[in-house]
Amino acid sequence: MHPDVFTDTWAQAWRRALNASPAYRAAAATWDGAVALLMTADSALGVPEQRAVYLDLHRGACRDARSATDHDLEAAAYVVAAEPALWRELLAGRTSPITALMGGKLRLLRGSLASLLPYVGAAQELVATATRIHHEFPEPAT
Repeated sequence: MHPDVFTDTWAQAWRRALNASPAYRAAAATWDGAVALLMTADSALGVPEQRAVYLDLHRGACRDARSATDHDLEAAAYVVAAEPALWRELLAGRTSPITALMGGKLRLLRGSLASLLPYVGAAQELVATATRIHHEFPEPAT
């Protein structure tokens, strides 16, 4: 069985995948800061309460990854949120994070788009690495 997305186990698998990825290391060589990714609640899609993960990113390495606490959400340089349906599309590789961000479907709750632009390649590789982690996605309620 694979870990559910946006859980501590999944975040730790993502950290290992990032640290093993030469493509991520190269793309994120100048990126330094913490990122929190938030999946909003949607009971109809099997997510009864919001889930979030925290990534401590440092120049091409992921120093820590875990389920985000309230403190993590307050401390992260960037907080990015989306509905479960969009995260499903992103993690399946069917939607680009940059397209979703520019279209307003992926919302930047903290941090500025202007300060994130130099790291577009790193952000894309961050999500691309997540798509390669075997995972389970919550199932809609029946």
